[in-house]
Amino acid sequence: MQRDVAVVNGVIVLIVLLVVVMGGGMMMGGGMMGGWGGYSYGPFWGILMVVVWVLIVAGAVALVVRFFRQGSPGGTAPTVSGDRAMDILRQRYASGEITKEQFDQMRRDLEAK
Repeated sequence: MQRDVAVVNGVIVLIVLLVVVMGGGMMMGGGMMGGWGGYSYGPFWGILMVVVWVLIVAGAVALVVRFFRQGSPGGTAPTVSGDRAMDILRQRYASGEITKEQFDQMRRDLEAK
């Protein structure tokens, strides 16, 4: 999730830099329709703005989809099947993470389910 936030921040910085390089927003340098002096951004600016908005919306949708796929950060852990749970329990006992008493109690708890 931190990587996603960094990507979104990077995109925002790039958009701001792009707007600065292009000469500001729509109301800068001659107004929305180019002003009386005929100064306008041309067709490139319109195409660029469409691309930028498509990227912003796509990024927002991707973040929402990813959030809901992973669940909320404070959510419960997914359930583990009995055989897989016993394998994990055996590995933890073999590596010394838990004592014999803890192993026996957890095994009884798993077998009771």
